[in-house]
Amino acid sequence: MDPSDAPPEPPAPAPPAPVHALRLTLPTPASITASTPTPAPRAKNTSETWYDTAALTLLRHGYGLSTGKTRRGHVQTLRRGAEMEICATAAIPSALPDPAAFAPEWAEPLAALLAETPLAPAFGIRTRSLTYQTGAVELRFETGCIQTATEKLPFHELVLSGPDTELYQQALALAAANPLLLQPATPAQRGIWAVGATRPAAVKAGPGLTEDISLDAAITRLTQSCLTQFTANWAAFGAGPATDAVHQMRVAMRRLRSVLGLFNRAFAAPEFEALRAEARCIANVMGEARDWDVFTALLREGPLEALPHEPGFAALLTQCAAFRATGYAAVRALLADPATTRFLLSAELFLARHGWRNGLAVEDLARLAGPARDFAAANLDRLHRKVRKRGRHLTHSGPHERHLTRIELKKLRYAAELFGGLFARGKVRAYTSMAAQLQEELGLLNDLATAESLLARLDGTTPDEARAIGIVLGWCSHAARADARPLAKRWKAFTQSRPFTAS
Repeated sequence: MDPSDAPPEPPAPAPPAPVHALRLTLPTPASITASTPTPAPRAKNTSETWYDTAALTLLRHGYGLSTGKTRRGHVQTLRRGAEMEICATAAIPSALPDPAAFAPEWAEPLAALLAETPLAPAFGIRTRSLTYQTGAVELRFETGCIQTATEKLPFHELVLSGPDTELYQQALALAAANPLLLQPATPAQRGIWAVGATRPAAVKAGPGLTEDISLDAAITRLTQSCLTQFTANWAAFGAGPATDAVHQMRVAMRRLRSVLGLFNRAFAAPEFEALRAEARCIANVMGEARDWDVFTALLREGPLEALPHEPGFAALLTQCAAFRATGYAAVRALLADPATTRFLLSAELFLARHGWRNGLAVEDLARLAGPARDFAAANLDRLHRKVRKRGRHLTHSGPHERHLTRIELKKLRYAAELFGGLFARGKVRAYTSMAAQLQEELGLLNDLATAESLLARLDGTTPDEARAIGIVLGWCSHAARADARPLAKRWKAFTQSRPFTAS
């Protein structure tokens, strides 16, 4: 047979859509029942006990050892890493763990780590789950508790899994009828935190692009990076370093606004603007807490350290603590507001649907298919020129103009961090370091200006308080003048630089 007459090869089947998972909290078991779909569920009761030494040796070294019972008998499970992913299982004769029953590649390091130290229950997790299938999405309603030696932590949660578009559509539909809240941690992770083995750490921004993908793919990846940073710090705010977590969540929302602004400028979409507006509101709420953190540090490390016996400082710090507590209460209320969860779900659905493609002309669709590097080069050059224009009188400007220049510089720096991996590493590092130094100088001046506005909110009715406020005002005024020379130096370096996109 002539090869040209051969029947065409059938098209390769499309790869299955990746399965994602999402965990949400419901306020009560009743709301779980009220929001279940109609098909009969599959019910399952599970119970597992996590074991460790009295010093929590395993958990502190990133291992999790639990036992449970199946229809075939008792089984033990070994988990590893921050996500506590399963790495080994083994059958055991009773409910008591036996690390030696694992395969040698796991049994030997466990033996060396434990050194024959006895194991005891650290915490237990009891769960009753009802599983439904609605189209491509599996809904699993879980009610149960985490039991430690000292407390019982009940939970009522909904876990969705399935292809991302269908998953987020279903989640938003449920969120419209139920006060759902994002739950960024599994029961196992919360059990580990409850016994004090570890605490969730604040998460800094992840790396930007490292390969020259299409602009369409870059929109998804960079936007997702900002959302991931925000949700990763949600857990840290509740059970870890709250100060650092608030800072990183605020950074995540600022990065999100910046990157969406770039994309909206090229491919205008109502969703870009709506998400930017909500991200700004979230960042503003977190700004109050952050401002009082920064001001308190300035007060302690500056005037108080220089004048430790000044009697009015104690009263100022007490007032600062009250304002700071109010700011952090606002952050807690923000995260406990179902609207914040709906914002995140909406953003995820927008990414899953590639919503920016809707209504674009053919030539714009062609630009989306083009390399992200070309888009990055054009926008980084534009942002560099914009900073230079905004700051042309920077060394003689007042606080407001310096603040506006700092905003444009931050947009440039965020873009440089997100797209820098597409260019020569040495040039990128030198440029971002220079921009960071300028931003730091402007940030110090902004902190001093903010300190003056915060001082105006403090009560200075007593002579000691009034004197302390006067000292801090003088300190800030002097520091602002003293910082003029470093600012001029950093600004000169910036104006003489070229963007790393230049050949």
